[in-house]
Amino acid sequence: MKKLTGLLAAMCLGSPAIACTFSETGGTLPDLSSFAVRNGPGVSGSGQLQLNCAAVPLQLLGPQPSITAVLASPVTDLSLKNGTDKIPYTLTNGTGQSFSTGQTLISVNGSAVLALFTSSGSRVPVNIVTGTSANVPAGLYQDTVTVRWTYLNICEGGLASIGGLCLATLSSESNITRTLTLSLNVTNDCAITAPPVQFGGAPLPAMFPAVSQNIGLLCTKGLVYTVGISPGNHAAPGGRRQMASGLSRLQYDIFKQGNTVWRDTGADRLAGPAAADGLNNQLLPYTARIYADQPAPPAGSYEDSLTVDIGF
Repeated sequence: MKKLTGLLAAMCLGSPAIACTFSETGGTLPDLSSFAVRNGPGVSGSGQLQLNCAAVPLQLLGPQPSITAVLASPVTDLSLKNGTDKIPYTLTNGTGQSFSTGQTLISVNGSAVLALFTSSGSRVPVNIVTGTSANVPAGLYQDTVTVRWTYLNICEGGLASIGGLCLATLSSESNITRTLTLSLNVTNDCAITAPPVQFGGAPLPAMFPAVSQNIGLLCTKGLVYTVGISPGNHAAPGGRRQMASGLSRLQYDIFKQGNTVWRDTGADRLAGPAAADGLNNQLLPYTARIYADQPAPPAGSYEDSLTVDIGF
């Protein structure tokens, strides 16, 4: 009798407390520009919800262990959300099949529970692919996938006896709801249309016509920005822009409305006319002029190159 009592005590003391734990991994998609959200290509990502009961001992006699996982999320109108703005996405399992609300994702019982946990735990994989055609502002877009886990008759905290009975705590039915957060960061973007400036030909600087035209910008919905134009490749330090023909120079400039020179720093930048809408070009007018007060340079073909930059 003393020997039997000592054996049982040794078995219980030598068994650490075992409890089922839950974890969620993945779900974060790569950053995507607003243009790709609207026009494609979309991005894909993956995640998983996992239940682990390390070294799960089984109740071999009496009530049998079981584990189920059911998708509790609605799968209609799947979208990543930022306020009222939405980005559609599709949700599939590890084999590419679409999910449905209330779908049983895992259902195992008896000795299959032991086989499940001696490998890598009980996992619910999810694959996410974003759709296109959404015109949205930059920001963080999120949604959640919810799974309801149920486990029953897991022998927690000890080893099964030789007779197949749990010597520790046999769990009652546990219902646990877990969520995986899906996230996508949308970034700002702009497309610039900047036609070349053609002054044509003239014998004297004062005889070149002014050229009036526009820079066009198509930018992310809601973007407020400023636009700068670089000094060019041959500008005099702190002075006028210059076109070059070999070592010869022809002075010119780009003027905003109000006849001020359009540059790329401080107040010399140009603010956009309004927040962008993501769909339509915004036109920024300017006038290019060759300075009439300069000496006539040698005949030749004069050129310069300017950079248009967007600040936001």
